[in-house]
Amino acid sequence: MKRFLLLLFLFSLPHLIWAGVTGKIAGFITDAKTGEPLPGVNVVLKGTSMGAATDIEGYYVILNVPPGTYTLEASFVGYKNVIVNDVVVNVDLTTRIDLKMEETTLETAEAITVIAEKPMIRKDAISTRHLVSSRDMELQPITSFQEVARFQPGVVGTHFRGGRSGEVLVLIDGIPVRDPAGTYSGSFGGFTSDVPKLGIEQMEVSLGGFSAEYGNVQSGILNLALKEGGSRFTGRLRFSSKPGFGATTSFKEHGYRFKLLQPLENYYEGTLNGPIFSNKIAFSLSAQVVDRNQGFYMNEKGFKQNYQGKLTFRFSPNMKLSLGAVVNRNKWDNFYFPASKYGPRPNYQKDTYYKGIRAGSDTLEIYRYVNDKNLFGKIDIKNESGLFDSTAYSVVKTYYMAGMQEYLWHRKQASNLFYMNWTHSLGAKTFYEIRLNSFYSNYHYSTLDVDDRDGDGNRDEDLQWDVSKPGPHPIYREREDNFWWLRGDDPGYRDQKSWTQTLKADIVSQATPNHLLKGGIQVDYHTTKVENISWTLGVGIYRYDIWTQNSLDVGAYIQDKIEYEGIIGLVGLRFDAFDPNGIYDDIYYPADYANPFTSVGADGIPILQNPKKASMKYQLSPRIGISHPITEKSILHFTYGHYFQRPDGYYLYRNHYLQSLTKVGNYVGNPNLSPEKTVAYELGVEQQIGNDYKITVTGYYKDITNLMNYYKFVARSVGDRELNVYMNADYGNSKGFEVTFSKRVGKFFGGNINYTYSVAKGRSSSASGGANSWNSVKRMNFLAFDQTHTVNAVLNFRTPADFGSAIGSFHPFGNWMLNMLFKYGSGLPYSSYGTDRVNDKRMPATHKLDLKLTKELRFSKRYGMRLFLDVFNVYDKHNVQFIGDNQYYELGDPNDPTIKGDPSVIWREADGTYVRSPLAYSPGRYIRLGFELFF
Repeated sequence: MKRFLLLLFLFSLPHLIWAGVTGKIAGFITDAKTGEPLPGVNVVLKGTSMGAATDIEGYYVILNVPPGTYTLEASFVGYKNVIVNDVVVNVDLTTRIDLKMEETTLETAEAITVIAEKPMIRKDAISTRHLVSSRDMELQPITSFQEVARFQPGVVGTHFRGGRSGEVLVLIDGIPVRDPAGTYSGSFGGFTSDVPKLGIEQMEVSLGGFSAEYGNVQSGILNLALKEGGSRFTGRLRFSSKPGFGATTSFKEHGYRFKLLQPLENYYEGTLNGPIFSNKIAFSLSAQVVDRNQGFYMNEKGFKQNYQGKLTFRFSPNMKLSLGAVVNRNKWDNFYFPASKYGPRPNYQKDTYYKGIRAGSDTLEIYRYVNDKNLFGKIDIKNESGLFDSTAYSVVKTYYMAGMQEYLWHRKQASNLFYMNWTHSLGAKTFYEIRLNSFYSNYHYSTLDVDDRDGDGNRDEDLQWDVSKPGPHPIYREREDNFWWLRGDDPGYRDQKSWTQTLKADIVSQATPNHLLKGGIQVDYHTTKVENISWTLGVGIYRYDIWTQNSLDVGAYIQDKIEYEGIIGLVGLRFDAFDPNGIYDDIYYPADYANPFTSVGADGIPILQNPKKASMKYQLSPRIGISHPITEKSILHFTYGHYFQRPDGYYLYRNHYLQSLTKVGNYVGNPNLSPEKTVAYELGVEQQIGNDYKITVTGYYKDITNLMNYYKFVARSVGDRELNVYMNADYGNSKGFEVTFSKRVGKFFGGNINYTYSVAKGRSSSASGGANSWNSVKRMNFLAFDQTHTVNAVLNFRTPADFGSAIGSFHPFGNWMLNMLFKYGSGLPYSSYGTDRVNDKRMPATHKLDLKLTKELRFSKRYGMRLFLDVFNVYDKHNVQFIGDNQYYELGDPNDPTIKGDPSVIWREADGTYVRSPLAYSPGRYIRLGFELFF
């Protein structure tokens, strides 16, 4: 009842929640001669139904403008029309266009046309945010929007300013997209969806100083504004391929070469936008399909599909309805396992059944041998020496090219996002918006049925799960000459399904020229269903983690954006609430994990001793930001904020029924976890140099509390078994500064170079950082993703369309573009061998250069073609990604001192052979060739 009362109370607040995907255009219009304000001037964005009129002070504002480039026209009786081209609108920012109009006595006086210059300094940008346009993404050597974020200052992989990887929120058209189970799947904090790159109009990367609009996030935001159909048809069709001949030296440090017999990946991309029947209905479609025949390591086959569509109805200049969908399907196989030389064991074991989850039939495990004369090199199907005489050879011959790819671990991921946005302007300066969306995510892995065990005539079939054997765990490892043993029927099954229903309502009002008011409410209802079964090495049983749970999130905020000539402020307050019980049955947890229960019910679920009910959690989060224009070309900004993030379902509900407990290795969720909390500060200055250059310096500090980790309890009531229970047990902090030097994109070149100095420390780097007994004290250590020095360069070089000599009307040296992405990172930490120190040493530094060379050919003003070449890892640098064995890496081996400093060594066999993992190094150089048609 309390939950429903709280929900009712929140709905009674002003209907406001706005994760901004639009901007605004505003300014003053005056008489060019007298300087007096002109009231009643009509201002429109040509080709749209958006516009406004100036008030008595000559002020106008156009709200809710989708990001993009527009042409603005101002008209007034007795004055010449003014046309402003190339007006750029960015997400959440104000584009200021002030105009001076000239009087005329001629009714047909020629309009005055000017070109808006994109400002280098955004005076209302009160925090660190980086805007990337669709044009920028098209011309960079990247394959997804996530790669763009990794070249921003303060970003190391999926970690933003020293935060854990699960602390980044992705928004699609203002809708937060996050799997509530979180850690089970996805990246950037449970982001299990994706968007075709060609469907994005603009992306905003925010690293701090989030306004009160944004909840359930601590470290970073990727805000994607998708394209919206316009008054004319536009489209692109693109194909590209990564040929295998560009990547045959993935492990060349030790002379092992992987022979790639076919193209690695083919990319099929397209987008189409335009009107339907009239300008009042428009559509936008985009798609990206990636067909991976083989990865850098064997049998990494995959097939990925991303589709996006949006239908926009403009019933009148004041009413708009948008219907959208984002659909993803992804399946991939990880068939290559480092150091997987295992011998056969005659083991015949029946499948195990549990609650309706079962394999197709009982089966005998099949072993496969792969001849490898070089150890982790090229596979030799033929017996070149004439000495190969194993009965297993027929198995290899039968299954290697066909069956093997249908027998080992197979993963699938799917997601659907459907949403509706209704926008209604109540006047020239106020509008409200209601959003409804439904998000579904599914992650699944099991083995594939190669032998048609269920008798339906179909070999390529996904078993629910198969546990015919424990699988090739290290305890069963046996080396057989120079052969790999590739396994089948690995005993593991996971099927995770999540549903999220979201309601948002917002209102935005330009109350005065100096105050833009927002506020709002958001309700998210989650349902997660997890079926996970895994084999426990050594103990010899299967662990069950099977549960279905719903939960409820509620958020509300109000804020005021204050804009004066000498100061711009953003003041807001956000309320967040999280209920782990959802709206159905209450969920309970043990009052004492050392003595959790005394008996087990008939359904196999323990009867808890002194059970406690998980309670709703609340937080009020103040957010303050100030921007002070020191001069026309320099600003100073400061932000302070509290940020709230609910625990992932993985930590809340994992085996919270205490199923299949063993002596050790039991991991248990905690439904009563508190949300994680970050308090962050940011101070920055921007200085424009001349007309085309800018330098930005930003310092930050973050204090992070209530982080997830697990504590070890010894449960007396269940035979002194260990329970590793997730708790709000960790703390961390990060600090640093970022320097960015930018050059406006001009006639020949532009771009930016950024440097980040950072220090990230904490008690552990993740929620699986290691068990500690209750009340134990942990030291502060460098986190595993602490990269002290990071340098990124994004450089663009181009030639004008008419550059160089011409052959008729063709300019062979015109419209060339060279885009370069460079990244340098100092060494990440690792723990030294033989000590209790954590992350006290550093791996080697890494660096990489990617480039894209593009030639644009124009058939007409609208139609054209692009040919492009991408080269990844231009100078073939094999960066160290991890250290296989710290002892060999630091101390070497008396039998072979040369292995000291070799990160690829995993272990040493009894006969003296060193087993190495090529995964210790990043992939070598490879290329991508492609073409694009556009109109």
